[in-house]
Amino acid sequence: MEWDTLEKDFKNNSKKVFDWLIHEFSSMRSGRINVSIFDKILVNSYGQNLKLNQVSNIQIVNATQVIIKPYDSNNIQEIIKSINKANMGITPVAVNDSIRINFPPQTEENRKEYVKKAKQLLEQAKNRIREIRKGIQSSYKNLNDISKDKIYYFEESLNKLTKQQNNELENIYQKKEKDLLTL
Repeated sequence: MEWDTLEKDFKNNSKKVFDWLIHEFSSMRSGRINVSIFDKILVNSYGQNLKLNQVSNIQIVNATQVIIKPYDSNNIQEIIKSINKANMGITPVAVNDSIRINFPPQTEENRKEYVKKAKQLLEQAKNRIREIRKGIQSSYKNLNDISKDKIYYFEESLNKLTKQQNNELENIYQKKEKDLLTL
């Protein structure tokens, strides 16, 4: 097994970690509303659990207000129930054939709490990168016909790649931290 193959495996698995972290960060509420905060809300519609964006149109009105327009007005109460169940600290209000949600302004305490959560997610991502690294290391160390020089080369290259990935994760975190702390 050559280094190119192992490097490709490492990068592919790392990309999954990056995608996971970016998705988790996008669902965190910052100073402005992002519709992705509703991604994890499931609505019971016609006997199936569907994502909120599959049963309604979500519109951002301004920095603190969202309007949700269900495709079927019979789903309004189920949507309200699902949003309340998600425990997001918001109160949906039915208005005619839509749902209006006013988000309270973020307090300093809330923003700091989100920063802590973002830091925890960063650490989880770094741990996943280390696990991927460990798997790659065991892959090439278990090869029988490999010289000590090649093992050293693999180690150096893998360490450099791991450091690079961790730096990219840190950059993503720093951008999110700045976003969370900005009013």
